Amino acid sequence: MKKSWLIIIILFTFILICSFFIQKDYEKTPETIYINGNIITLDSENSIASRMHVKDGKIFSIGKIKEYPKEIKVIDLKGATILPGFIDSHSHVALSSFLDAMIDLSGFTHKSNEEIWTYLAQQLKNKKEGEWIVCKGIDPILVEDLKIPNIHFLDSISPKNPILLISQSLHNYWGNTLAFKEVGINKNTKNPSKNSYYEKDTLGELTGAIIEQKAFLKFSDHLNKSFLNSKNLIKYTVSTFRKYAENGNTTIVSAGISISDKKPLRLYEHLSSEKTGFTNPLLSSLSFLPKRQALPRHLLYIRHDRLFMLPETKPLNTDFYGIIGIKHWYDGSPYTGSMYLKEPYLNSDLSISKLHIKEGHTGKPLIQKQELTNFINTYSKKGWQIAIHTQGDKAVEDVLNVYEKINKKDLFTKLRPRLEHCLLSSTESIEKMKKLNITPSFHINHLYYYGQKLNDDIIGSDRSNAMLPIRHADSLNLKFSLHADQPMFESNPFRLIQTAIERKTKEGDYLGKKHSINILSALKAMTINAAWQLHKEDKIGSLEKGKYADFIIVDKNPLTINTSDLSNIKILNTFVNGNEVLFQRVD
Repeated sequence: MKKSWLIIIILFTFILICSFFIQKDYEKTPETIYINGNIITLDSENSIASRMHVKDGKIFSIGKIKEYPKEIKVIDLKGATILPGFIDSHSHVALSSFLDAMIDLSGFTHKSNEEIWTYLAQQLKNKKEGEWIVCKGIDPILVEDLKIPNIHFLDSISPKNPILLISQSLHNYWGNTLAFKEVGINKNTKNPSKNSYYEKDTLGELTGAIIEQKAFLKFSDHLNKSFLNSKNLIKYTVSTFRKYAENGNTTIVSAGISISDKKPLRLYEHLSSEKTGFTNPLLSSLSFLPKRQALPRHLLYIRHDRLFMLPETKPLNTDFYGIIGIKHWYDGSPYTGSMYLKEPYLNSDLSISKLHIKEGHTGKPLIQKQELTNFINTYSKKGWQIAIHTQGDKAVEDVLNVYEKINKKDLFTKLRPRLEHCLLSSTESIEKMKKLNITPSFHINHLYYYGQKLNDDIIGSDRSNAMLPIRHADSLNLKFSLHADQPMFESNPFRLIQTAIERKTKEGDYLGKKHSINILSALKAMTINAAWQLHKEDKIGSLEKGKYADFIIVDKNPLTINTSDLSNIKILNTFVNGNEVLFQRVD
């Protein structure tokens, strides 16, 4: 009997301890009224309010608030501007975290070929023999004199360490002999597909180039296990979430999560969920998980080749965190020749000598139409939203034809299928999207960062001036979003908004000015329309009574300043569910 009572006491004590840790969470912002503000609601009337009452993480009221109890916290905005929090509709949290620790060889940091390889040689001096060296940002477009490395060059610069270089576009990679050996790939290894492969020279030897994502999977799986340990995973993931929030993002969408097992999912859920799991606070107290803090919401699309991570049934509540769909690729990148076109790429020194695009090449689909048809049918019937990577005009046209042939408009109206990037989508394809209830997300940064090279060296003037026809989508009331595709480019919403309005390259040239949109349309593409794509338009995306209090405070009013100043707007504060995200929090 005494033994039984002892067991009961121990179990009761354990439950009490667990209950203590479960109830212990980060301190939430108390009920607050914001007054004397310029609150851009982005509601259906485009209302501007001066006051907003936030209670229990939601907007209790907005607009005229005449009286309120004295005990409620009041913040005088003194004329500052509030906007709905931005929604990054297409990003890559896992890759962003993964790249956070890597050696930066990008054109944002280095301006010449010599500068890049000198910097890398200096970094290698600090590495232990046998340690993996991983670099990011290789880009012959932003660095015009860059010499693309081959396996012999990488062997010479890193003879005792496996080294892997990742392109800025995230579609090409390069490794040395030790890197290929570490992951078990040699010249006899079978290529994953015709369009994703380990490049070989005329003698059948590896050149060091790894083309497209299927071929990279063995490397990424190996690095996830050896390079990104649990401690680093936590550190870099939390840092990445804060950086998103620092740019004004209150919701992040991982469009094709690049992880090899389910372990990071627990971390993501712990960080973003409204309430964490039963045992997570206890694990956090033991440093197996980080301390909870206010961070952006996180919604995920699982890769088509990682379907073992897909839940058996679609989650009912994904307001803060959850898997909401599946991502597939129909074509690749303009900067590797894998974007699928109707007409060939231009023949230029850049396209042929540096990007290695063969004369007359138009790209190819990464999946056959019947296979895509089966994929869409299978997972649409299960209620999953599908997002498909489509850059080229032929890719967009093919995928739309597949959807049209499936002919399930009512189902698509309910599921809201997405097309991602849509660089060369024609106006006819935009009209077909409207007809089929398919929604695009536009990668507008192609125009700003690479517009000049697309125009001069890759696709030519006609196609460059016709690309990203977002005004046509807007005129049809076709809901669309804008994205940066981080880590390809930093998720900076105001930079995207400015480019969508100006249609100006970083060199100052205009491309397709007739396709520009106004400031309200651009803001809505980053907020309420992006929320609609995620089936969350009744929860987030605008500042209205009953919605979650996801908002940002900025130093300038985007509706009144010059368009050229939009990208200079500073985010002063970011709030998710009414709670402020601390950008530089020290645990």
